[in-house]
Amino acid sequence: MISIYYLLFFFALALAGPFLLLSKKATRAGVFQKFGILPEDLKTRIKAIPESQARIWFHAVSVGEFNALYPLAEEFSKRHPDYKIFISTTTATGQELAKKRAGDIAEVFYFPFDLPFSLNCFLDLIRPDTVGIVETEIWPGFMHECHKRKINVVLLNGRLSPRSLKGYSRWRCFFQPVLAQFRALAVQSQAEKSRYLSLAGKNLRIEVCGNIKLDGLKACSQSETEALRRELKIDKSELTLVAGSTHEGEETAFIKALKELNNSFRLILVPRHPERFERAAELIEMHGFRVRRFSRNEAFESEKDIYLLDTIGQLNKFYSLADIAFVGGTLANIGGHNLAEPCAYRTPVLCGPHTHKARDLEQKLTEAEALLQLNDEKDLSSTLKSLLDSPEKRERLGENGYRFLSANQGALVKTLDLLEEYLGSKEREIEVEVAGRRLR
Repeated sequence: MISIYYLLFFFALALAGPFLLLSKKATRAGVFQKFGILPEDLKTRIKAIPESQARIWFHAVSVGEFNALYPLAEEFSKRHPDYKIFISTTTATGQELAKKRAGDIAEVFYFPFDLPFSLNCFLDLIRPDTVGIVETEIWPGFMHECHKRKINVVLLNGRLSPRSLKGYSRWRCFFQPVLAQFRALAVQSQAEKSRYLSLAGKNLRIEVCGNIKLDGLKACSQSETEALRRELKIDKSELTLVAGSTHEGEETAFIKALKELNNSFRLILVPRHPERFERAAELIEMHGFRVRRFSRNEAFESEKDIYLLDTIGQLNKFYSLADIAFVGGTLANIGGHNLAEPCAYRTPVLCGPHTHKARDLEQKLTEAEALLQLNDEKDLSSTLKSLLDSPEKRERLGENGYRFLSANQGALVKTLDLLEEYLGSKEREIEVEVAGRRLR
């Protein structure tokens, strides 16, 4: 079965290759690494690691997954200073953020294509004892090669939406044995556990540990918020809306709403992907507003200004300015991003109808009366007006969100405790000792 998969993957990659190489920079980022051609400086650093040193490899596909991983990797580094940590991502934005935030505790690189010659280049060089994969990354080839080498693989912060389950279930005969190669799954909720059980069967260890992303949500200090407010020239009396992780169509919706509501709030737009920064700037100017950009150290100066946060890794800090927060990928049919992120600031959260990637969190926030969900874009202006006109409603939603967040943190410790059961340092010591005897 795996041979057929490798063949199909190879032909798919061969067909996509020319388009990949000719595509925009962000799409083809890291393509040589993904084929197993690693930078010489990276190879040199890894080869210099002592044979006896234990190693763990974490994989987080992009920004959202890395944000879930980072607090866990940071805590793992504190608990296990003897371990060498490796972190891979798939996307350019994930890679940039991982290097920026975790470069001091880990070697960071792109995850290889799921083919033997690519995978083995990495596995032969890194020789991890344990691998932690974040959320929903299930690569049959990678799992097969790790299984052959007796490397423990644990799924961290596991997530499986109803839509994904439907897709995987069509190929249950293929994915069930792939899932069986995990040593354990640490999942976000009981609903996730039920979905994985329906796909994988009852022989796989699945533990409900909670959502690590909630643990990683910490408010920045009041002094940081005030300094940021001064930098952007936002007066405390001015209501501010932060639209975070936006996609095509969502910026336009909020620009139109600002115009319909007579510029009654300050608008900060934060596109999800860097390649859309220029597009967002164009949209702002196209609708008669002036764009003010983070990258140019600009600030609000008139009511016709809209601020564009054209960088990654700063969204959480900017949510501290928000009287209302919108979480993107929900008016656009993307599936949603981290709906709870603004809750750390007692900020009311607004989203669109498309939350299939965050369904369980959306339901819990709704039950806690901490989330307002739009039916469609037509609801936006009226919903915003009701929030802008009611400080009591904003305060109630914000407090409910903060209480929900506080009550649902603790996943990091539970997940890390589970992961530690599958660390392979003792096995490495035995292997090194045996290898040493053979050499003598």
